[in-house]
Amino acid sequence: MPFQVNLSKERFKFSSTHFTIFNDSEAECLHGHNYMVSVDLDFKSLAEDTGLSAEFSHLKDKVDIICAELDERVLLPGESPFLDIDETDTNFEVRFGPKFYSFPIEDCVILDIVNVSSECLAKWFHCRLEKNLMAIGLEALSVTIEETNGQSVTYIAEEDY
Repeated sequence: MPFQVNLSKERFKFSSTHFTIFNDSEAECLHGHNYMVSVDLDFKSLAEDTGLSAEFSHLKDKVDIICAELDERVLLPGESPFLDIDETDTNFEVRFGPKFYSFPIEDCVILDIVNVSSECLAKWFHCRLEKNLMAIGLEALSVTIEETNGQSVTYIAEEDY
């Protein structure tokens, strides 16, 4: 792959609340992070007419949209075998063992992941971004989620594009 585009803009961030689940009886306390996102996109060739791998503004817009979906939200793992999530008219009611949380629906995002860990967030973000970029000649994509300075996870898909 001759060309790798790295996008690590200061604006690629989202602030969210979550708790990581360790097993059926242990989890972190509810807390938040100011997550930072960066992406690496590999291209085999350039467009002959423009000499570009991709239009940067288009790529940045796609990352911004996904960050905005998660910003200022409570992130809940919809696939966790350890949580019970029920929906009322106004709230998501979440049970983890003896703990009970009630969050306004509009403040939450239920993600199709088993845990709100940096690993699961990086893979989820990658899948969302990949769906939006399939038509641009992408060879490979990796997404890094940094939950705090010096602590990050990168997800790199194993399949070819």
